[in-house]
Amino acid sequence: MKILIAEDNFTDRLILKKIVEASGHEVLEADNGVTAMEVFVSQSPDLVFLDAIMPEMDGYQAAEKIKALTTNHYVPIIFITSLTEQADLVRCMEVGGDDFFTKPFNKVFLEAKLRAFERTNNLYRTIEKQRDEIQFHTDHMLQEQEVAKRIFDKIAHTGELHQPYIRYTASPMSIFNGDILLVARRPFGGVHVFLGDFTGHGLPAAIGAMPTSDIFFGMTLKGFALVEIIQELNRRLHAVLPTGFFCCALAAHIDFEEHNIQVWNAGLPEAYLMNRASGEFIELPSSHLPLGIVGNENLNVSFSIYSFQEDDRLFAYTDGVTEAENSEGEMFGQERLLEALKRGINDDDAFGCLLRDVDEFQTEPEQGDDITYIEVHYSTDYKGPEDEQNLTGELSSGPSDSRFSLELGPNSLRNFNPLPVLSQPLMEIGHLQMFRTQVLTILTELYSNALEHGVLKLKSSLKSSAEGFAEYYRLRQLRLEELEEGFVKVDVKHSPSDNGGRLEIQVSDSGEGFDYKKALKKAESKGYSGRGFPLLYRLADSVEFENNGATIKVVFSWSTGK
Repeated sequence: MKILIAEDNFTDRLILKKIVEASGHEVLEADNGVTAMEVFVSQSPDLVFLDAIMPEMDGYQAAEKIKALTTNHYVPIIFITSLTEQADLVRCMEVGGDDFFTKPFNKVFLEAKLRAFERTNNLYRTIEKQRDEIQFHTDHMLQEQEVAKRIFDKIAHTGELHQPYIRYTASPMSIFNGDILLVARRPFGGVHVFLGDFTGHGLPAAIGAMPTSDIFFGMTLKGFALVEIIQELNRRLHAVLPTGFFCCALAAHIDFEEHNIQVWNAGLPEAYLMNRASGEFIELPSSHLPLGIVGNENLNVSFSIYSFQEDDRLFAYTDGVTEAENSEGEMFGQERLLEALKRGINDDDAFGCLLRDVDEFQTEPEQGDDITYIEVHYSTDYKGPEDEQNLTGELSSGPSDSRFSLELGPNSLRNFNPLPVLSQPLMEIGHLQMFRTQVLTILTELYSNALEHGVLKLKSSLKSSAEGFAEYYRLRQLRLEELEEGFVKVDVKHSPSDNGGRLEIQVSDSGEGFDYKKALKKAESKGYSGRGFPLLYRLADSVEFENNGATIKVVFSWSTGK
C-alpha cells in the first residue's frame, strides 16, 4: 500500500516510517496538516496515519477534508495520538477516523493493524472495481435501450392519435411500455382503435407490441375487417409469446357516418360509453379471453354494437390507472375513476378531470405499472372518403392497362374477405394510390351490397338503430353459415391516360335484384347523405344498374393534375 504519515514530531514520524516500510509498504511524509493535504491530493495514498495535534492545520481538520475528497472510494484514516481523554478519542471517530493508535508505538500491534487494513482496503478496491463494471454495463444497456426505443417507436407508431376527436395519455413505468395504444383510419371510413396491455413490464412486455402494431396498421390499411385483424393478432401472439404471456385488449370500430360503434373487450377493465347530454354511462365489460392464450379455433370474436352519436364518448383504460398508489400504498381504484368521469362529463372534460385526479393522487415518483387511457368522442369534423387523398402516392410499374375478375362461391363467401386481394393490384397502378380511400370505399360498398342484399337478402332498414345493427350483423352471420348457393363476381378494368386513368368496377351477384329506381329516389330525397348508393354517386363519375340491379357498374376517373 501507499501510506501517508502526517506527524509534526520528526522522531515519531521516523519510527513509524521504519515500521511501515519494514511491513513492505511505500511511505509518504508530511509534517503538518497543510502539507498532508497537498501530498494526499497529488499522491492519492491508500491509507493515512494522521497526528491529531499539528501546526497550521490539525488532524481533525485534515481528516474532514480528506473524507470530503474520498466520497467515491475508501481511504482509511488512523489517528496517531498521545491523547487519552475519552472525548478526544471520540472526536477522532466523529471527524472521519476509522481507528486510532496511541503513542508510544507497539510494533506488533501496529503491524497487525496494517495487515487488517490492507485486507479491508483490498476488499474495497474489489468492490469498487465491480461497481464500476456494473455501472459500465448498466450505462451500455441503457444506451442500447434508448436506441431500441427510438427504433421501436418508429415501428409501433401511434397512427391517428393526433386527431382532434381523440384525447389520451400514456405513462410507461420504464423506458419500454407494456401498454400499446393504436388508432388507424380505415380506407372505407371510420377508425379502428386498439388498446392493449401485455403481461409484465419493460422490454419483455413491449416485444409483443411490435408485431401487434405491424399487423394492426398493415391490415387496416389494406381494408381488412377488425374481426380479421383480431384473429391474425391472436394467431401471431399465440405462436410467438411464451407460456404465461398474453395481451389483454380492447378493440373498437367506430363509424362516424353510420353513427355506431362495435366493441370487443378481452381482459381489460370495463370501458365506458358516456353521453355528455344525459350523463348516461354504459359499461363495456370484458367478455373474452386475452390475445395469445388460445388458438383461433377457440377464440370468440363477437362484437357488441352500440349507437355512437354527437354527445357520446368512448373511454377505455388499462389497470395501471386504478392500481396507481399514493404514499400510503392505497390504490386509486374503480370508485375514484368513476367519480372523476361523472364529475367531468357534464363539463365535457371527463378525461381532464380524471387526469388531474390521478396526478394528484399518485404522489410517489415511482409508479407501479404502465398507465394508459383514451377518450374518443363523436366527430362532426371527421373527413369522409370523398374528402381524403393520399398525396404521398409513389409511381410504380404496376398493371396500368389491365383487367381481372374474381368470382366467389358459397364456401368462399362464408370464409374469405376478397377486398384486400382486389385492392392489391389496384394500389400498384401508377399514382392511383393517391386515391386509395375513394377506390377502396367504392369496392367495399359494391361488394357489401352484392353479398348482404343480393345473396343474403338482408334489408338496410334494420340498421336504423343500434339494436337494429346488432340484429343485422347477427342475421348476416347466421345466413352466411347456412349459405349453400349463390355467388358474387367482381370485374375490374383500368385504362391509363397521360396523367391518370379510368377505372371500371362491375359487381354482379346471384340475387334477384331490387327496385334501384325507387332506392335512388329515396336517396335523392335525403340529399345523397350517408353511405350506400348516395356515397357511390358522390365518389364515382357514373353508376349504372343492369339485370334488375343485380349488376352494378361504376366508373372512377382519376388525374394527378400534372
